[in-house]
Amino acid sequence: MSNTNDSGCLPVFAFILYLIVIIGSGVLSWNWTEPESFVGAIGFLIVWGVLTSIGHFILIGIIALISEK
Repeated sequence: MSNTNDSGCLPVFAFILYLIVIIGSGVLSWNWTEPESFVGAIGFLIVWGVLTSIGHFILIGIIALISEK
């Protein structure tokens, strides 16, 4: 059994990047859709979800490359 504690600051860095992806994709999708009605708000939520998913996919790839030993 291994008791190493060498995680470093990567989890904190990953969490901060995770929040940046969520907020950044929200701002970007708001600027794209500029919702003014209920249908526009639904479109905003859909675009925000898609952009967040794409951003998280890219972020997971970057973190996987950084965390390789």
